Amino acid sequence: MRPVIVLPIFFALVLVLFGNYFLFSGTNKKIERYKENPPFRIEDATASTGLSHLLDKNPSTVWRKIRNSQVDFDFFLEMQLSHVWDGNLFKPRKFESLLIEACPGETIPPFTLRFLLRESINVDKELRMPEDKIYFVFQSKELGKKQISIPLDQLPHFQKETEYPKNIYILTPEFKIQSETGCLAEVKLKEVL
Repeated sequence: MRPVIVLPIFFALVLVLFGNYFLFSGTNKKIERYKENPPFRIEDATASTGLSHLLDKNPSTVWRKIRNSQVDFDFFLEMQLSHVWDGNLFKPRKFESLLIEACPGETIPPFTLRFLLRESINVDKELRMPEDKIYFVFQSKELGKKQISIPLDQLPHFQKETEYPKNIYILTPEFKIQSETGCLAEVKLKEVL
């Protein structure tokens, strides 16, 4: 065989193999990242920067409020689904607490938290915003704390579901920092396993 024929075929084969490896490894990394932090909505009404840092499990990265918002909240974080698919049905999850951590060297600013159960909707079938149920309101009164754990025993006891998205919610804390500035490092849901 002549090199003029073999080299382009060999080169094309190497490119296909390299492309498949790149696609496979990149997809696996994204799937692992999805398991850690699903692509739910987060919104910062203060136009501050770094809101995604509250979910990255790295206490050295922070969100710092730099101005007041024009609405009744500063930010919200859609965090976890109330149920998980096990292959046959949607099993309810049980959450123990919401953990809030201050920035390194600082304390948690006074805040009001509205804990929402946001309706999980099939966006491919419904063109509307999900409905929110305010499940409880927490007013932080403790000054000088570096960490606050808010019990979630007030949440309903979710039932097994066979149809998505019926009775399945996105757990969404909505924060209003009471001062003009403030800094938070992490917001985590602690789940009972």
